[in-house]
Order: sequence, then C-alpha cells, then structure tokens
Amino acid sequence: MGRIKDKMIKEDDDNNDDGYDHFQIEQAEVQYFREKAIEDIKNHYEILLNQQLRSCAGPREKLEGVAMHHLEFHESIWRASTETLPNLEVQVVIDGKNNCFVSTGTAGFVDFFEPPIGMTLPIRCWIHTHPFGAAYFSGTDIRTVSVWEPNMECAYVLGGEGHYGFWENRFEPKQLEIYVNNEEQKIQTWGEEE
Repeated sequence: MGRIKDKMIKEDDDNNDDGYDHFQIEQAEVQYFREKAIEDIKNHYEILLNQQLRSCAGPREKLEGVAMHHLEFHESIWRASTETLPNLEVQVVIDGKNNCFVSTGTAGFVDFFEPPIGMTLPIRCWIHTHPFGAAYFSGTDIRTVSVWEPNMECAYVLGGEGHYGFWENRFEPKQLEIYVNNEEQKIQTWGEEE
C-alpha cells in the first residue's frame, strides 16, 4: 500500500500547478531585466561622461551637469522603465563625484534596497520615473527633496519622452517646473509661503 500511495501522491504533485514555479520563473525574468536596465543606464551615462571629459580639462569630480540635463539620457532612463522593465519605477542618482547609482522598484515606488556604497554628497541630481505617464512630485517625492534639500542640487521626474518635471535647489526650492513636449506647461508648488 505504501508504494501505491507514494505513486499517487507523486502524480498528484506533478499535476498540481499552484503557480509557484511560474512565479519563480517570472521573478527570475524580472530580475534579469532589472539588471539589464541598470547596466544600460550606467553604460549610457559613462558614454556621456567620457564625451564631456574629452572636451573639457579637469577631473571627473569637477565636471558639472554631466548627463543629468541631457534629454537623450532621460529617454534612455524612460525606455529602461517602460520597455526593458514592465512599467517599473527607476531612479538614478548622480553623486558629488559624478558617479551614477541606479535602482529599480515597483510600479509606484523606488528606493535603494541596498545601501549605495560609495555615494558622496552633495547629490548633484536625482532622476526617477513615473511609468504610469505623469510627471509631477508625489507626496513621497516632495518629502524626499525636502529631506535632501540641503544636499541635493536638482531633481527630475520623468513621465514620458519630452514630459518631465524639473526642480532646482538654487532658485525656487519649493516648485517643480513641468514640461510637455519639452516646453514648460505649468508649475507645481508645495509648502507654505514664508
């Protein structure tokens, strides 16, 4: 009786697809594409950085505005978020030495789930995507720039090609300029007037 019961249990296990195997395969695929997206963004950044290094004298750390304001770089971040990945948020941080740190998240949240080892302050630029297609600062984004304001120079939120928001710490720290088709359309403000 034991062998027949074992065979019946084995056959039942073979026929019982609770979806876990499929889930594991999907997770492995998403992880592969996360790594590809990160690699593609970092490679594009290094290409732009090296182009600027060839045209300027001085060390890497002294260059300003390396790729953060480059619309082609924004488009590669957007493609990573919406084409390489299945509409997952991506964030890019350019640190004080012009190093590029990239992480991916969910459809509505992104964070560094592991500490970005070697990142230096100030943060020259924080770029992140809203893959659902709207460029604005969410409450979480406003809290992020408010906390990092003393150590962050600028930030972008990408909502599509040519659709982005830009915040700069130098002039109006409590506003986001929102662009559609690369033209300023409106300004999002937050906080109280002082």
